[in-house]
Amino acid sequence: MDNIFDLSNFLHFVTEFAVSAYQRSAAYLSELPQHKLTAVSLFLVLIALLFVFILVWYVKTILRAIREEKRKEQEIMENIDVRLDRRIPQYDFDEDIDAETPKNPQEKIFNKEKNKKPKEIIKKNTPDFDWERHKYFDDDERIGSSDVLQYRLKPQKLETMLGLIVDLLERGVDEPKIAQTIMFKNQHLNSEDDIIQTITSIKFFVYLCLNGRFRKINSDRLLPQETTAVFHIARGDCSLALLLLETMIDNNIAKINSMREGREKDRKWSETSNCATIFGTLASFENTILAIGAFELAIELNPRNVTAWGRIADMYNRIEQTEKAVWAYNNVLNLADEVLYTQQIANANKMLAAYYRENNRRDEAEIMSGKSRRYYDMVGINKPLTEREVKIVRIIESNEFDNMETIVDNLFNPQKAPETDGYV
Repeated sequence: MDNIFDLSNFLHFVTEFAVSAYQRSAAYLSELPQHKLTAVSLFLVLIALLFVFILVWYVKTILRAIREEKRKEQEIMENIDVRLDRRIPQYDFDEDIDAETPKNPQEKIFNKEKNKKPKEIIKKNTPDFDWERHKYFDDDERIGSSDVLQYRLKPQKLETMLGLIVDLLERGVDEPKIAQTIMFKNQHLNSEDDIIQTITSIKFFVYLCLNGRFRKINSDRLLPQETTAVFHIARGDCSLALLLLETMIDNNIAKINSMREGREKDRKWSETSNCATIFGTLASFENTILAIGAFELAIELNPRNVTAWGRIADMYNRIEQTEKAVWAYNNVLNLADEVLYTQQIANANKMLAAYYRENNRRDEAEIMSGKSRRYYDMVGINKPLTEREVKIVRIIESNEFDNMETIVDNLFNPQKAPETDGYV
């Protein structure tokens, strides 16, 4: 109460002082002769003009600096290929040119690969997710590993990088490379499965939009436009996407209940279960309990939804319900096909390995940890980016905020629609 009275007294004092100063100034000016009053007025006008001149000069200087920065940035964009899935040609500047050097560059590369030690040869069936590391560029400068650089970065939360995911999807970058980029910036604040499932969920939602699934909904609700929902996802707000998904799920359940038993009904249950899984992943950024409810619905609709079992286990683990999490991860291992659900099995093995290690079951923990590590090493999600790749990502991010409307418009161009990899 004393603080309130002190503030009131202070405001009263300031008000009285301002009124008194105004009255004294008005009285002083009214007593001045006409020529002095004119001189004072001119002086005040000159002061005002000088202030305006300084302000205009300052604004022009800032605008000039901004234009110069954008010009330099445009020059960089014109000289650098910002496609993250580019193929960089291989050149070998180290070997001496002699009479036995093949004239065909492809033959030269083949001979070099043939003479490598076995450990240096990458299996052809293993995807290359490290963006052509250790390749030579036109300036004959070898780009080294950025392992040290990676750990100097400030970790960035996953929910703040949804715009980058949308941007990279619009560029046609494949999911493993996007996951590698996000993991590099996230620095293990989130698990590999969190990142991969987030990318898949956004891609799946865009797929539903592009295929007009939300426009076929019968609902009394006023639903947002699909482009608006994706734009808000890119800004870190999934609420509009959740509204569309919720309405679709309710609409699907009402239709399925009126269908006859058969394969078509089972397929619809499975598709709606997938939609509930996507809902849960997008909801998990703001409300873990809501996400758990969505994953429970997904499992109820399709008890063999391996992804939903893995996701609900992650949520149980997040709220420290360890026994439930272990039960759900074990369900993943019991239900999952090793070929179709390798990613979900790898995540379950990783999380169960941590649990067994804490409970002194070290042998089981090492076996599971090894299986998980081999998968993530094959995918390359934990490999750091090269310095060149880090610069490319920074250029992309520098234009991302201002260009997001254009990015979303391009994403909804049917010619650039992302594939679904058979998810639906």
